[in-house]
Amino acid sequence: MRANESIPNFDIKVREYTNYALKSIKNVCKSFGPRPVGGEAEKKAQEYMLGDLQKFCDEATRQEYKCSDKAFMSWVPIGATLLILNVVLFTLGVHAIALALSVITLFLVLAEFIFYKPVLDVFFPKKTSGNVYGVRKAAGETKKRIILSGHTDSAFEWTYTYKGGRPVVVLIIVTAVVAILLGIGANIFGMVNSDGAFGSIVWTAEAGVAAKILAVIMYITVPVLVVAFKFSNYNLPVMGANDDLSGVFVSCAAMKFLSDNDIRFENTEVAVLCAGGEEAGLRGSKAFAKANADMLNDGVETVFVSFDTICELDFAKIYEKDMTGMVKNDRRVAELLQTAAKNVGLEVPIGTIELGSTDAAAMSQAGVPASAFTAMDPTPARYYHTRLDDVSALCPQAIDAGVKVALETVFLYDEKGI
Repeated sequence: MRANESIPNFDIKVREYTNYALKSIKNVCKSFGPRPVGGEAEKKAQEYMLGDLQKFCDEATRQEYKCSDKAFMSWVPIGATLLILNVVLFTLGVHAIALALSVITLFLVLAEFIFYKPVLDVFFPKKTSGNVYGVRKAAGETKKRIILSGHTDSAFEWTYTYKGGRPVVVLIIVTAVVAILLGIGANIFGMVNSDGAFGSIVWTAEAGVAAKILAVIMYITVPVLVVAFKFSNYNLPVMGANDDLSGVFVSCAAMKFLSDNDIRFENTEVAVLCAGGEEAGLRGSKAFAKANADMLNDGVETVFVSFDTICELDFAKIYEKDMTGMVKNDRRVAELLQTAAKNVGLEVPIGTIELGSTDAAAMSQAGVPASAFTAMDPTPARYYHTRLDDVSALCPQAIDAGVKVALETVFLYDEKGI
């Protein structure tokens, strides 16, 4: 049975749940404001979500965990500092130490932003965040489980997405990549073509013309590296109405629909995860997977579907490859989502997230078949991680489509599995 066959006047009825999602997003924004991970606002917003899920679910709990709110994106100012020091040391001919700084910077970028490994967390104070998890049990023996998810926290503003958009963000990223590669290459060159690990000051005759040219190119990167210090504005957490209260309440709306219409599947358990800490490097979903490993590996087929930033249907996409293409999500779950979208009138491609990640990646890494559904301009949109992501940026049509996709995915999974 398809979702639109489950009750009379399905399309009209779903508007009630779209309105529930929109009203809930507005209530959270008005009542609690921006929600950096581990802050009081995030906790209160999660308690609000927990209260809703307790009405719709057989069980609903909030599970706490600890993480840093600033460690994840701190690789930007730390990396910029190390690269500027690299330029100074290269100028002085201290190639061994300069090379080490460039390699450390590359490691931080790869570990934190490409592979989402919490290598910097040990240097930052921890805060207490949480994950809200609600379950609607199967009527009979549980043979399958589907978890719908959105994340509860909001990001600190990305200064240059707001002030300059894609051109400025791309300039900073490209310059950082060039600076890292140049730092590694130039210092290896200096070690090979000078006196070794500690050579001549670059502006002396002994250094040679090539070293001077490399130094000039390095100097050109410095102003952009200085600008990068302000990439994240830790004094301005954003509202996150779309990213990702939209995903949270699309998921909750699907659960409310099942509860209100007394729909309980015979062998399929339906769950909702309101995950904290996604903007802190998927810390919430990683903590959930670790804390609930026994449940996720109890022999019940389990799939995970992340809904993240449901706003611009023209850019709707399903992620088979996540975490900037470094993590492979489950093709079967992606195709399940794609079929569900098609059944509600959307042609949504399956592809790769260009930059960043979703909670689906953390679940894929934990061995749970997962995929993600998003609807946001990947250039990125001007509201992405900026103060513009408030309730005025919400798109009711996209939320409505998101609720339908979530419901159709659940019904399809109950009928056919993966």
